[in-house]
Amino acid sequence: MKVKPLVLALITTLSLSSLISSANACTRILWQTEDHGVFVSRTMDWSESTNPYLANFPQGSEYTTHLSNKNLVTSKFAVTGITAYGVLMDGINSQGLSGNILYDGGMDLGKGNNKQTDGAITYLRHMLSQHQTVNDVVKAATALAPNEEFIEGIPVRIALHLSFQDPTGDSAIIEWREGKPQIWHGKQYTVMTNQPGYAQHLANIKRSARGWGEQAQQWSQTNLGTGGNINPEDRFVHATYFSEHLKEPTSIINGILKLESTMFRIPHDAPNRPINGKMAGYATEYSVNRHLQSGETYVRYQWGDIFSQFKYNTQDIQKSGKMIFFKLSNAELAGNITEQIINSGH
Repeated sequence: MKVKPLVLALITTLSLSSLISSANACTRILWQTEDHGVFVSRTMDWSESTNPYLANFPQGSEYTTHLSNKNLVTSKFAVTGITAYGVLMDGINSQGLSGNILYDGGMDLGKGNNKQTDGAITYLRHMLSQHQTVNDVVKAATALAPNEEFIEGIPVRIALHLSFQDPTGDSAIIEWREGKPQIWHGKQYTVMTNQPGYAQHLANIKRSARGWGEQAQQWSQTNLGTGGNINPEDRFVHATYFSEHLKEPTSIINGILKLESTMFRIPHDAPNRPINGKMAGYATEYSVNRHLQSGETYVRYQWGDIFSQFKYNTQDIQKSGKMIFFKLSNAELAGNITEQIINSGH
């Protein structure tokens, strides 16, 4: 099945100031339960609407592994996810492998490698299109760092790192430093935010947790040991502490709402940091909450004059075999929109 690559026209609306002032953005939390499978939630935190679309790429779709369009390959698996400025930021494939892109100001891909055909921005879609498990992704990522990709109309790089998770509860965090992949692979890596590097976040948890005491004795007055509020290091501590207190859900929907409740949403109009003498800010545009075994997905969108909540099933969407680009920043969306999404495709 031949399809055209995703049109990136919307990307050129991204302002340079947005990339700079939104250096701290997004949180991801993974939760493996005993009886109800694996859940993953993430926020999209940014300084303007990213104009998100739900994209469905059927199995057999052709796509390029770099924005230069030099390497055309065929997708082994269907991939469904949400785009930001036309690029897949969050997704799941037909095998239940899921992935997320988050901002990482410390990304360092090193010098370009002429043996590498993969690009950093298109990396998530490529990994989900070609691999079944987190272990497969880790093997592929160990070899080479992807090459830098620049988007027409944006004169600066887009810095990022990725998380992957599958229905076994396996997890991997992938960062690039000095041109080499740094990978944390294991079910214990359930939280990801942004810079500094992941090793520093783990050190922060080790230090902060010493003051928490035994879990059974922790309560509303437990000092989490954070020194700020919305910065990535404090959000990492917050997400770790509260997700560790989650108790077994009674159902899929109960698991989704429990995990979603642990997400730290950036308040609108919250001060971030000064940029060129002015206080810059960002906020949570939406949250995505997904059950890997069933494909049940809940989205809460909150930006401008749009405040909506809706759900869809990625497995049903993938079974349709349709190429789909469905606008999600729509105030009219509510309830189960799976059929509405499917009917919009071709």
